[in-house]
Amino acid sequence: MRISHTSQRQRCQITFRSIALGLILIPLNALWVVWQERVMFGPYPSTISIFANVVFAVFLLQCLNWPLRRFLPRFALVQGELITLYTMLAISTGLAGLDAYSALGEMLPFEARFHKQYSSTMMNAFPSWLTVHGSKVIKGFFVGHSTFYSLPVLRAWLPPMLAWTCFISLLLGVCACISVLVRAQWADNEHLSFPITWLPLEMTDSGGQSGFYKSRIMWAGFTTAALISLWNGIAFLKPAMPSIPVGITDLTPMLTAKPLNAIDWLPMTFYPIAIGICFLLPLDLLFSCWFFYFFWKGQMVVSRAFGWDSAPQFPYIREQGFGALMGLFVFYIWSGRKAYADILRAAWNSLRGRPSAGGSGNEEAIPYRYALAGIIAGVLLMIAFLQKAGVTLWIAVLFVAVVVATLIVVTRVRAELGSPVHDFHFMGPDNMFPHLLPPQSLAASDLAFLTFSYSFTRAHRSDTMPVALEGLQMAHMRQMEARRMFAAIMLATVLGAFCAIWAFVHFAYQMGATAQMSSGVGMAQEAFTRMNGVLQGSVGHGSQAPERIAAGVGLLCSLGLAALRLQFIDFPFHPLGYALASSWAINLVWMPMLIAWLLKGFLTRYGGLKMYRQAVPFFLGLILGDCVMGAFWALMSIVLHTRTYNFFGA
Repeated sequence: MRISHTSQRQRCQITFRSIALGLILIPLNALWVVWQERVMFGPYPSTISIFANVVFAVFLLQCLNWPLRRFLPRFALVQGELITLYTMLAISTGLAGLDAYSALGEMLPFEARFHKQYSSTMMNAFPSWLTVHGSKVIKGFFVGHSTFYSLPVLRAWLPPMLAWTCFISLLLGVCACISVLVRAQWADNEHLSFPITWLPLEMTDSGGQSGFYKSRIMWAGFTTAALISLWNGIAFLKPAMPSIPVGITDLTPMLTAKPLNAIDWLPMTFYPIAIGICFLLPLDLLFSCWFFYFFWKGQMVVSRAFGWDSAPQFPYIREQGFGALMGLFVFYIWSGRKAYADILRAAWNSLRGRPSAGGSGNEEAIPYRYALAGIIAGVLLMIAFLQKAGVTLWIAVLFVAVVVATLIVVTRVRAELGSPVHDFHFMGPDNMFPHLLPPQSLAASDLAFLTFSYSFTRAHRSDTMPVALEGLQMAHMRQMEARRMFAAIMLATVLGAFCAIWAFVHFAYQMGATAQMSSGVGMAQEAFTRMNGVLQGSVGHGSQAPERIAAGVGLLCSLGLAALRLQFIDFPFHPLGYALASSWAINLVWMPMLIAWLLKGFLTRYGGLKMYRQAVPFFLGLILGDCVMGAFWALMSIVLHTRTYNFFGA
């Protein structure tokens, strides 16, 4: 027994070499992610909850591990090291992803290049220490055939890059501390299942106790997804070959008559990775997501039928979704108010040196008192940063509150249900504040900062707070050194934030942001154009009653659905489905959710829990096979220097 215990402890070690290897791989990973998503039009690994490039990297390391464990065991990576690498690379991917901080790279010089095209009031409100200036310095960024690594360019770029890295690190540091406070409550008391952790835990099992790689059912799923991706990848490069239609098939050409043409876009997909992830979801959430998807589409059809869509943006689905998002946050805080109050009381008493019956959290990654101190210090420093940038105090406080609340809800979605998408597109403060707050309440300097915040509040598909909590949970599940995991998370956050911006700028100076990069400066243009419209009165002015009513309806509906689920155990509609279905990315997965709902419902009804558990390895294999072959095609895009098959996304 002693040998077994020692062996288990060795398998779960988080070593300094694994953290060092993660730090070395983060810049390379950032370059790879930006190459895929911002240069080559896809694949888009950061747009689904399990990042394919990270799964591929860990799978590759496991393949290298097998001969090492036999011939050079001291050099083989153990499970604790692989999980650490998985977490660090996942954080790096989220930060460099399409909807995250790499977009800051295109925004920093935008004001200096296009200032004549926008309101001088807004352009003059941008703080110089957060932007890049100098026509000679930024010319190479937009036209390419230059280098980022010259002294004048570095002098212009490094100060704002470091300033934004500090802000990002503060925000995500606060989120990591919140994760420490809620982990035990969510995992041990509420018994949330953390479905996204199932695959990394299985595939990193160095001891082979789970039998994951010995499962024929898993390899059947792996082979199915890999062969589909292999065939479609070849067909993409050789158009004469027919492809297997798992990607987007647009059904809207069949809906041209009024009022059905109000649906606008109705894509149908059969992505193996999405079907695999969806099979892990609870049946009620699967049903709720595809049901509410058509509920939102139905609102658009009814609006067209009665002529209500003559008002811009009616029926204000984004505002309803934002209200639902905030409603979920209120519900989670209220429903767990006693537990959270006990945690905060224990942390506060511990911070003041007083013993508390609630525990000190010494078994967590960091003690509760340090986590609470980190949250307080981080929030105050973020508000100070915003005020230094010219943001009004109450707007700064509201901004931090909304962003953190959104990140908490996204993290809860992942921990409780493991949804494949959780984007909440265009529901951040940058988009909601001009529509919901009084027009005169936002100064030009407020709008200037909100313009930059578009880079990390536009969507939430690749948020890293869920990744951090999942890393901490995996550390506790495998009795790993949680404090080292927390250190690895913070190091990956700081370096990953800087590398996210750097990777975009690196390629821009080589290729030209407006010349050869796929998305160019499209996000910056969207953000600047919208905020310019706010200042000129074309956006966010006039009566805001409809938008506010829509947000209130969304909030009340989500709270009502949550209350009904508490009252009636078999109530079929999940409030998370209502919120998730209000955003864009559900378009890509509603059909996989419907398929998974039918398959899982059939298996559990006629085969019971036993048959469901027997089927799970097949669907984990679908995820793994699609990730491995999808990442293979992403690597081939580097070798061939051309676009390759996109295994997921538009």
